[in-house]
Amino acid sequence: MKKICKRPCILILDSLKASSVKNTVQVLREYLEAEWEAKRKTCREFSKSTMEDFYPRVPKQNNNSDCGIYLLQYVETFFQNPIINFELPVHLEQWFPPHLVRRKREQIRDLILQLHFQQQSGSKS
Repeated sequence: MKKICKRPCILILDSLKASSVKNTVQVLREYLEAEWEAKRKTCREFSKSTMEDFYPRVPKQNNNSDCGIYLLQYVETFFQNPIINFELPVHLEQWFPPHLVRRKREQIRDLILQLHFQQQSGSKS
């Protein structure tokens, strides 16, 4: 049985393969430092040596409109099947099957339609 290593880190789960990832990590580090200082009234550095950043290879979207759905699926899968092996490179291309994203999109669509119809029937009374 492999020992689970618990440590803080920054995970960039990028469904689009964006080019500004390094800038995103720097902004996150600056935000964490500002939050720490505001809440703890002390300074703390969130550098790569104190908090590593990882860019796992994750399932990619094939359009420019499913970012939110992939984000929801990443979060759901992260809590159901946490990443325990951080040996580089972190391969998660098969982290979840593509049909889960399609199903999630359908569930969200159905929920929006259901809420729409409920609102329509409620406004007619």
